Amino acid sequence: MILGAVLLGLAGAGLYLPIAVSGIRTQLEESIRPTKPKEFQPKDLKNQLGLIKRSSTPPKVRLAGPGHNTFNPVGWFDNNGTLIKDRFYGRKGPNAIQIVTTSPLYLKIAFNTKKEVDPGNPRYSFSVTREAAEKRSERRKMTRIARARGKNDIFILKEVKGDPLRPTEFLLELLASNKTITVSALEEYTEVAGYSATLDYAAGKRKFSSQMKGDKISVEKRNYEIVFVSESEVVLADEKTSKHTTITK
Repeated sequence: MILGAVLLGLAGAGLYLPIAVSGIRTQLEESIRPTKPKEFQPKDLKNQLGLIKRSSTPPKVRLAGPGHNTFNPVGWFDNNGTLIKDRFYGRKGPNAIQIVTTSPLYLKIAFNTKKEVDPGNPRYSFSVTREAAEKRSERRKMTRIARARGKNDIFILKEVKGDPLRPTEFLLELLASNKTITVSALEEYTEVAGYSATLDYAAGKRKFSSQMKGDKISVEKRNYEIVFVSESEVVLADEKTSKHTTITK
């Protein structure tokens, strides 16, 4: 009886195993069935990238300049009991003068062809303009007459070329520079003899136009003489201390 019961149990187990195996196989097939993967979503790194960019171009430390007074102190002045910020603090005096423009000044000499030459006493007439002369009265156009190998207050007439009554050229020696020049009888001679400058002084709201060597200007209640003017520079001399200040264009 016991053996029969055992055999019946084994027979039932033999019948159950194929059914169980089939069920497990179905479960395994369903569990490993391929599914469509989810689309990749990258992580938002906007803030991190912004920090990296800021670190690559750090802000510069500004220690001076407008609006920063730690190393750039601001001056104030009293205006009827009210303190007013001085916009030109530290930018006053001759060093604060600026060159607006410079203009050349010419020496012009022309033979006066309209005036006839006297055969008995040949003298030659010239019109002379010295725009760079120190005295204003000497800057206007004037007439100078000279004989061959004679002189006046401006030049020496060293040689007359061509017919003495109808000359073609003149050889002149300028007394101011000892320079020898050739003046055509039919064409005006010109050369740059100096420069004038227009200056601007923003702190005093003043402009000095057409200033030349020898002219004087007043800045912050001090007088300065212009001792040199070129195409790119102006030199001022303090009348009291003789200290020179060079202004560059």
